[in-house]
Amino acid sequence: MDCGWHKPRRKPPDLLDEDQQPHHLSPYCIIPSKEPVNAIAAYPFFDLSNPSTTLILSSMRDHPIRLNSAISGHLGASYPLVNPMTEAYICPNSLLFTPQGDRFIAGSDSLLSLCDLSRPGQEPISSIQTGPKRKTSDYNATTNMRGLVSTLAVDSSSGLLAAGTFGRQIGLYASMGQGECVGVFSVKDTAADDQIGGSGITQVAWSRDGRYLYISERKSDGVIIYDIRNTGQLLSWLTKKVAMRFGVEEWTEKLEYGKIAITKKGQFNQLFPSKHIMMQFQEPRYTAEVAFWLQLLASVASVRTWMKESLLVE
Repeated sequence: MDCGWHKPRRKPPDLLDEDQQPHHLSPYCIIPSKEPVNAIAAYPFFDLSNPSTTLILSSMRDHPIRLNSAISGHLGASYPLVNPMTEAYICPNSLLFTPQGDRFIAGSDSLLSLCDLSRPGQEPISSIQTGPKRKTSDYNATTNMRGLVSTLAVDSSSGLLAAGTFGRQIGLYASMGQGECVGVFSVKDTAADDQIGGSGITQVAWSRDGRYLYISERKSDGVIIYDIRNTGQLLSWLTKKVAMRFGVEEWTEKLEYGKIAITKKGQFNQLFPSKHIMMQFQEPRYTAEVAFWLQLLASVASVRTWMKESLLVE
């Protein structure tokens, strides 16, 4: 598909280069939008040296889902998501490329839609209603999920899709959203809810082995961890010191730049890996054989390396 990609105009700054401090950041590309952008997603094989991979999906009110070049801003394709009753565009609140990069999933009001990237201008190849928009007599809280789907994550090994809502529910769906609902659960009224609170799920993320699901909420003081594979129950949570919205990411090996490793049996209190932006946690209630790193999605800054009961590797 020829989307008018071209070579990058300039090389972005290396944020790990300590010779040039402070870094002056400016937009690499600006893509104008007449309406506020509801959701965005980057192509899983995004590589600035290969312009054909620099793809970004975005959704906005009263428009189809757009596929743009992150280098030129050029609109390469659009994908309509239409309400068949009103013929109005549906604006997804979450977007996610599948691990293979040939399809993407759109989450909207009690709806999951799977679109084929090679079929621009066409309807989704499948759509699943996660639950009725209004509770009915046959409503089942273990298989029905209502509300705006705010976040999506796929476990690449099993194809299990996790979808979270602002109503604090999590739905699990087989075959990357094309299969049956495996189960639905709520993070309300749990032990974690009593300790760290929350008012709507903003991110879900799988561990690399597909066993754990990390859940981040707005107005929350931490991150919730569920053991999906073994028990399907709340495992624990991590608390943070700073009232700031953050995202979740996991490393299970030594960091390439920070050169940090966790002792396998040691509990850890606060983590400050060098050359990476991290959130500081207070007394995490979890012991694991791997290190769980929660990456703060914020401006790049210098952070000192400091770990308790951990091993610093030169």
